[in-house]
Amino acid sequence: MRARWLILLLLGACSTEPGDELDDEDFLDGKADGASTVNIKATHLDVDLAELTAVATIELEKYGHVSLEVGGLTIEDVTDNRGHRRYTTTGGKLRVSNVRGPLVVTYAFEQQDKADGLLPGGSTVIWPYFCGNLFPCHSQPADGTTFTLAIDGVPAGKTAVYPASIDAEAPPYMLAWAVGTYGKTSLGTTAAGTKLSAYWLPGGELAARAGTKNLVKVVDWYEKTLGPYSFGREMATVAVIWGEGLYGGMEHHPFFHVAKDAMSDEVTQAHEAAHGWFGDGVRLRCWEDFVLSEGTTSYLSARALSIANPALEAKIWADYQEELDAAIAEGGAPAWPAGCNQIDIIRDKLFTNLPYMQGAFFYKDVAAAVGAEVLDGVIGRFYKKYKNKPASMQDMVDAIERETGFDPKPIVDARLRKRF
Repeated sequence: MRARWLILLLLGACSTEPGDELDDEDFLDGKADGASTVNIKATHLDVDLAELTAVATIELEKYGHVSLEVGGLTIEDVTDNRGHRRYTTTGGKLRVSNVRGPLVVTYAFEQQDKADGLLPGGSTVIWPYFCGNLFPCHSQPADGTTFTLAIDGVPAGKTAVYPASIDAEAPPYMLAWAVGTYGKTSLGTTAAGTKLSAYWLPGGELAARAGTKNLVKVVDWYEKTLGPYSFGREMATVAVIWGEGLYGGMEHHPFFHVAKDAMSDEVTQAHEAAHGWFGDGVRLRCWEDFVLSEGTTSYLSARALSIANPALEAKIWADYQEELDAAIAEGGAPAWPAGCNQIDIIRDKLFTNLPYMQGAFFYKDVAAAVGAEVLDGVIGRFYKKYKNKPASMQDMVDAIERETGFDPKPIVDARLRKRF
């Protein structure tokens, strides 16, 4: 852990450091709209699990006003290169004006119980916009950040699984850790040299081995077809306990999380692995572009598994059709709504199976028209162009038409824009 300041500053207390005249009162009071606030370059976290405290060192893209989401945090101290800084916390935002150098925030956090932070089972989930329950952040995925993470206070007899660093820009929700009594096995290495492993909880080894029996082949196909993996030389699937009724996985690369009860499911494993290329590797420009993450990975996981084991293909697409039928019956936002960051992904029912399944069938329909291998090439070149950058679903649609000469608009209208 980095040394912590032991002095607690009262909310809005005046700094005793020189340069206080640089404080922008309108910005601190929330009267300014914050449109000119500075984006994040890198996030360095030192976490103490025993005390539920942390120090975040935030490197910025440039000097200026900073507004960070901290809705679930108790701020204890804020400093930059000028020393202790005056700050305000209103509306779940930490505001500091005219920041010079890295912003260092000392804070406490709490355990959450709604898949929105540190969970009772020992893992973290902050997708889509709950990073402010774990560390100061910008939750919009378009603002990518690199990370370093150090964790102290792990309970005796347990293991903390987390990346010490993420050196390529990633969406803020990608960072996570998991603490538990873990067993581990090596799954093998891809032709590109990426080492794959599986971590399971007590009683979960057989399920983990069943769900990952084709995972090396799947990731090898991603690397050969799409391009190099962005997030290091190691990838692992990690079993986690989310709570009653919660199933599936979460794209916490390079150590993605899979609910304990889903560890045996090969599609879930392949899907979460694919997020290393889309969703994490290529970030969302807007929340409305959710289908670019989930529809693309749903299609890619079906394609990769079908190549790794052709006997799986018919069942995967039959299962997808069942999921799509159920999603249509339930209804929700279109798989690809119009606009940019005008929708709440949860409250406006974009987080349904429609983006996952309609997105997968969109690509399947396009592949039927242009050829699956031709579409593989388009998606691979798209990934290389936007790797570690934000992109939109419109960028993908444009790339398909530009590179193949096929107009996918009728499929877009039928699959992605239709409301049920």
